[in-house]
Amino acid sequence: MVVDRIKINIFLLLIMLFPLIDVFNGVFISYGYNIPLGTVYRVGFIAYIFYGVLSKGIKRSGDYVLLLVTLFSLSIICIVQTFFFKTGLSLLVEELSYIIRFFLCLLIPFFGKQFEEYLSTKKLVWLTIMLDVLLIAGLIIPYLLGLGNSTYDDTAGFKGFYFATNDIAYAFLIMLFFIGWFLIQREKRVIPAGVLITLYFLNMYCLLILGTKSGLLAGVLYSIYLLFYFLFYYRSRTLYGQFFIFEFLLGMLFFLLMKGKELLLESLSSVIARFAYFRTLYQDDLPRLLLSSRNVYLQDAAANFLQLPKNQYVFWFGAGFENRWNWYGRKGGLIEMDFFDMFFSYGIIGTLVLLAVMGYFLNLAVQRGVNKFCVFLLLFTIIYSFLVGHVFFSALSATVFGFMCLFIQEIKKEQT
Repeated sequence: MVVDRIKINIFLLLIMLFPLIDVFNGVFISYGYNIPLGTVYRVGFIAYIFYGVLSKGIKRSGDYVLLLVTLFSLSIICIVQTFFFKTGLSLLVEELSYIIRFFLCLLIPFFGKQFEEYLSTKKLVWLTIMLDVLLIAGLIIPYLLGLGNSTYDDTAGFKGFYFATNDIAYAFLIMLFFIGWFLIQREKRVIPAGVLITLYFLNMYCLLILGTKSGLLAGVLYSIYLLFYFLFYYRSRTLYGQFFIFEFLLGMLFFLLMKGKELLLESLSSVIARFAYFRTLYQDDLPRLLLSSRNVYLQDAAANFLQLPKNQYVFWFGAGFENRWNWYGRKGGLIEMDFFDMFFSYGIIGTLVLLAVMGYFLNLAVQRGVNKFCVFLLLFTIIYSFLVGHVFFSALSATVFGFMCLFIQEIKKEQT
């Protein structure tokens, strides 16, 4: 139907807009304007998803059941916390905002499932390219203009108007993985290899500008894997096709060394400054340096939990993000490791819900033949969220994760 095609196109357009929304939201915050652009966008996006699905008629499937269980169980937990800790309505609304962000991870692929006949991997490839271009522009343009904010202090890293550093690093990494995967697709490649390699270099450069340990490490390891893949496993119909990517890589490397030395050295110096900054801050404590104090926050959170009266109830239902932050602040109020934050905020019930969500998509990735790339994306997300956090409860990265699950869903649909 024409109406359904329009609905899915509006849905994809709304996904494409989120990098612009986050940049402008960051601009307003940086210059002291209290305009909740990001909140308005995501509330509108979720409202549109409900409208689109309900007006079409819901297809009942596994993701539909998971969606209902997630929404019902986490919402009930928030209400139980409100009565148990005797907090007000305003705190309940704040707590539900975390649930909505997590819920977005499921709503995006759920909408895609309802309109799957109008989706294709080709359409999602083009959407990925547009998302990547906007994400890159949102960081590089402010960087070149000298606008925006540093990642950690005046010398260590640059995040432009993206306020959540690990969130945007996760977004760039997922885009990097998709671009690398697009390069590997020989006959199925939709975008010219030259465009993809250019975007790949720009993503790596953005990770260099951000200067996060996890982002740089993951980006470098993936790049090494791709180089080995193209050297030993990639096969093309023609000799030129076989070596085109190497020629382009060597050309880009030569250009960077000859024309971009100063730019590259400046970016590397900021990364070195960032490591020096944290080495001094953490007084050569290696575990604390590698985990950015998350191990300390985890110890504090565990101690807080053990000292809490009636903590057997907190074990089941958690204490809530807002309560934890109000009570403890940086002393265990936020660990920045999603699985632990889920446990201390929403208890063992919330943790089981999170495991069910990841289990559902992992099962999807291995059904009717394992798709290694889909499994890799999900395993990377699990590791990143476990060690670095800021995936499931951040608006930006939750949107990226939801889009990633939508793409995995489409890949598996066309594979069967």
